Amino acid sequence: MVRYYKVALDTNMLLYITSHKIDIFEEIKGIFGNVQFIVPQSVLDELERLKKVNKNRAKQVAIALELIKRNNAKIAKLSNDADTDLLALAKEGAAVATNDKELKKRIKDFGGRVIYLRKEKVLEVM
Repeated sequence: MVRYYKVALDTNMLLYITSHKIDIFEEIKGIFGNVQFIVPQSVLDELERLKKVNKNRAKQVAIALELIKRNNAKIAKLSNDADTDLLALAKEGAAVATNDKELKKRIKDFGGRVIYLRKEKVLEVM
């Protein structure tokens, strides 16, 4: 039986795809191998809001949404708050890909795993 690692993605990590020119999906697969990506609906809602508020972000959001679809990410409908959803997924055993300092600390406080972008180009797991 093939083991899959669950990785939940935060909004900021999805936006880094274009702003830092890093394919986080491929990088995470390189670290973990078989991955089931999870994107909370609340993160998708944040992306849609960003696209409407900031027209410059529309292309970033479009690329992120395309990669979410291409990588068969599971959409998790939990609550209306991205941080709450990502914490819940972390408590269920998923690693969380985020660069949000407060969220990283909260996840680490209960022993969860965090994937973050270091020096704007290297993904690291802690």
